[in-house]
Amino acid sequence: MNVSTPNELSPKIKQAFIRLIAHHTGLVIRERDQAALQEKIFSRMKDIKLTFPEDYYLLLNCPTWEAEQEWKKLVVLLTNLESYFFRDKEQCNLLRTKILPELIQRHQADKTLRICSAGCSTGEEPYSLAILLNELIPDIKTWNLRIFGIDINQDALEKAKQGNYRAWSLRSIEPQIKQNYFKFIDNHYQVEPKIKPLVKWQQINLVKDPLPQPHLDLHDFDLIICRNVFIYFESSAIAQVLDKFYHALQPLGYLITGHSELYGQVLKQFQTNVFPESLVYQRQTASLVYTPVGDVPSPLTWDTEDDYTLAFHPETLEDDLKKNTIKMQHVALNLLKQLPPDTHLQKLGNLTASELIEQVESSLNIIDQDSL
Repeated sequence: MNVSTPNELSPKIKQAFIRLIAHHTGLVIRERDQAALQEKIFSRMKDIKLTFPEDYYLLLNCPTWEAEQEWKKLVVLLTNLESYFFRDKEQCNLLRTKILPELIQRHQADKTLRICSAGCSTGEEPYSLAILLNELIPDIKTWNLRIFGIDINQDALEKAKQGNYRAWSLRSIEPQIKQNYFKFIDNHYQVEPKIKPLVKWQQINLVKDPLPQPHLDLHDFDLIICRNVFIYFESSAIAQVLDKFYHALQPLGYLITGHSELYGQVLKQFQTNVFPESLVYQRQTASLVYTPVGDVPSPLTWDTEDDYTLAFHPETLEDDLKKNTIKMQHVALNLLKQLPPDTHLQKLGNLTASELIEQVESSLNIIDQDSL
């Protein structure tokens, strides 16, 4: 079929839309999502009274104000708004016990901390960060804190600004945190007024818009968190955004993504720090090396209070995995594959990353690597 009908896109125009969306937003439309894409395109065409998909494609592909307004509306249909407070408990624990305390200590003199939640959706992640900082900094009112929630979806940002959430968004919150930071009003949970001002919101297209943007105060971040965003991006778009993140970070600033989201990416610009809970990437500067002082554990080493969770031996790897002695077992292969192959892991028998990958795959009897 080469001609579109009132209910179906032709294969040619469908692929043209898929390429255009990837180019403009970085989003990959997988085969299983193409039927839904078709429905969304026809829905937007109906709203703006267009008959032919080709005309809608031409509208989106023009560098006009009308095209930008239509992209904003289409993006609302294309993006996933699934989020909740303190998502990924292990990464949240890593932030609470190591990354944020280290950054707080680093900035004791200037009392300034800058954090970005990229792809923040309806705001649960940046508000979670604000709550964590409020818990960790006793004299928080004397600090200049900037938490930025950025997202391509303007509707999501408007919901984030309101700070009203249903119980489902709080399903992972500890009772004490819920009690201290939320008010239950009209069947919704309202974020406390002391937390809301800590977060600023900005609509940003990570693929199309530049970063850093000093005029919007989007620069020199100590920490960028971009989780469950790159899983929807094509590889070239991920590489493009990573380069922007690198330049938007302060020297020695941190980047945290979702588990395995950077698989296959070239990460030479970053130092990869390995924790039991997650990988953390750090912008390095040859002339500047920060050494933590005091009792705050350094995120640049394997040594943690829970170090025993990584205590296993190559010769007993299979038994150790079965006994659940390492927290990373569910994501170990993807995490290891993000390290340079010749990285020696002293805590793991001084094997290189590639050698350990081979042993893990052998022990788990994994044959089809594409299924990982």
